[in-house]
Amino acid sequence: MSTPWKYERIRILNKRVLALIGIFVLLISVLIFRLFYLQIIEGDKYRQLAEKNRTAIRLTLPTRGVIYDRNGVRLAENHKKFQAVLIREETKNYQRTLDNFRKIIPLDDEEIHRIAKEIKHKRAFMPIRIKDNLTFKEAALLQMNATDLIGLHIEEETTRLYPLKADASHVVGYVSLLSDKDMEQDPDNPLLDLPGYRIGRIGIEESLQDRLKGKPGIRKTEINAYGRSVRILEEEKPSKGENITLTIDSRLQKFATKRMGEDAGAVVVLDIYTGEILTMVSTPSFDSNVFTMPIPTKVWRNIIDNEKKPLQNKAINGMYSPGSIFKLVVALAGLESGYITPQRKIFCSGRLQLGNQYFHCWKRYGHEHLTIEEALMYSCDVYFYQVAQEIGVEKILEVAQRLGFGEETSLMLTGEKNGLLPSPLWKKSHHKDNWRMGDTLNLSIGQGFLTATPIQMARAVAQIANGGKKLNMTLIKDSNIQRASAYLGFNQKHIQIVKNGMDMVVNKKGGTAYKVQFDMNGQKMAGKTASTQVRRISMKERHSGVISQDKLPWKYRDHGMFAAFAPIAKPRFAIVVVVEHGGGGSSSAAPIASDIMQEVLRLYPSENSIKKDK
Repeated sequence: MSTPWKYERIRILNKRVLALIGIFVLLISVLIFRLFYLQIIEGDKYRQLAEKNRTAIRLTLPTRGVIYDRNGVRLAENHKKFQAVLIREETKNYQRTLDNFRKIIPLDDEEIHRIAKEIKHKRAFMPIRIKDNLTFKEAALLQMNATDLIGLHIEEETTRLYPLKADASHVVGYVSLLSDKDMEQDPDNPLLDLPGYRIGRIGIEESLQDRLKGKPGIRKTEINAYGRSVRILEEEKPSKGENITLTIDSRLQKFATKRMGEDAGAVVVLDIYTGEILTMVSTPSFDSNVFTMPIPTKVWRNIIDNEKKPLQNKAINGMYSPGSIFKLVVALAGLESGYITPQRKIFCSGRLQLGNQYFHCWKRYGHEHLTIEEALMYSCDVYFYQVAQEIGVEKILEVAQRLGFGEETSLMLTGEKNGLLPSPLWKKSHHKDNWRMGDTLNLSIGQGFLTATPIQMARAVAQIANGGKKLNMTLIKDSNIQRASAYLGFNQKHIQIVKNGMDMVVNKKGGTAYKVQFDMNGQKMAGKTASTQVRRISMKERHSGVISQDKLPWKYRDHGMFAAFAPIAKPRFAIVVVVEHGGGGSSSAAPIASDIMQEVLRLYPSENSIKKDK
């Protein structure tokens, strides 16, 4: 081989070697850069992803706060139960586990549907609730068959218990499992993945949900390449929810609920100085415990089909014409305006003519001449028609607003309604019509467009009873609560005249509530009856005779109401009772209110006793 060819081969070989070295260096450079990028620049990101693949984080349920009455009686508490949950990542055939479970403990169609839905939407390592509220015997039976139930775990859960059952359900409320609506409203909430997590519904359970629910714990678990738990790496215990003490007296709740019996309506009892609610009852009621678990369809239908509306808290969202209770407002407005004096008498013939229309008194042939105290005592309609004509609607509305009609109270309960305090401006806006004198006359006896809730009526009566002081009402017990102190600007003499009229209603013969008077060691009650129509009485019926209430179908009977305070000498408590379609207030609501007020005075015989209670 010639020398030139030899050198040429060496030159070609060197070039190839250099090319290979260049390619190798380039690949090494790319690899080094990639490693630098992954480990240095993106290091934190991939470390987190690796950690995520190695660990699973699961929230643990906190214990809900306990709700007490004013004397330390538990209104809502927690009980330990067992629940069965399935973790799909721990079994190759979860359907076999479910089939084996059903052989031991049956599942109904609703439960099967729910489980299938959760399996579809939840990740494999998230627990799926199979069965709640297991007994100790059922839990033990499942544990004995653990080899056939791969992936199934028996966990201890906390369930809510309501010792008073139906006696305090509207005030306390209840908790229930999350609905599809809850999940749609807050899809990113990690608590949604917790099996058995429940949320507050109505009452204190709902309004104080954030204080009662507590803070969930965190459990960090190491998982292997197959996604199965190996060991617990880190655990933060859940924080218990805040305990809440209410102003409610459970003894009075039970008594008032029992006294209302089968009647539909509401009872409110409060301290006229602190605004503390001692009793808030709405009937018929329901057992809060029914809602802590999935409620059977039949039970649910029985509740919602009941014409007396057991789910409605009538104390705060029952909208009623206050009827003759509103005469207290008109009486005070008449005195404040100066048109009415304690001595002035107005004649009642049984009706008042306005143009070609007659406005009738409940007493067909009238009450003749009455002072304002007597007008309250006999609940004369014509007297208050005449007062309303003289002072005008604006003065009545001004006094009604000061007493709180048309606005919510300060209670922390969702669903409370404002009621309606109509005005000429309101009528023009909503009915495209002018306010007429007939509207004013209807307003003067608490009818027409006017509506109020029992809690609003109770506040108005309490503010008259306490001498015209503004009252901030509360359901939450607070040792630092301030008593009512700011005056609403009423003349004290006028307030006393109205209170005198209420005294005569109950304690003077002929008063509309004379039959329910009592004397407990000198402690007496003053009050005001009311009956509000739910149907129009025709002229033909007036001439031939108004059909008696007991002969009418239930839904066409008048609502019966009674508002009162006691003791008269030193007022301390106010009460309002509403009996839906109960007929006359004197025959239906007043006897109930009288019995409940006597129980209040028995439990709190003097002012000092309620101070000690606090």
